[in-house]
Amino acid sequence: MDYAATCEGCRAMYAGRTPSEKPPCRTCRVDPLDDNWEAIRIFFVVKHQFIMGFSGPVDLNHLAIDAAMRRRGIEGQGVFNKVLILGHWWIERIRNKDGE
Repeated sequence: MDYAATCEGCRAMYAGRTPSEKPPCRTCRVDPLDDNWEAIRIFFVVKHQFIMGFSGPVDLNHLAIDAAMRRRGIEGQGVFNKVLILGHWWIERIRNKDGE
């Protein structure tokens, strides 16, 4: 199986084949590392807590991340930073979807 760097690229690559094929989306997903589960859980709690700009979301609300971490007894800058990284990835996906 071939995979592209992005989902859109992979869909285009498989659609362009003769005959066209469906991309292997189900097998493309990677299981998260154990070190990332706390950040993923926090991200799903705060993923819609945006700081908004004129063109849409620009960041996740850091206070919401901090509050969610405290409520779950999670401490440390590492998890916080991972949630921010996931937030930037999420916002980029939202912007790309809006630009279609």
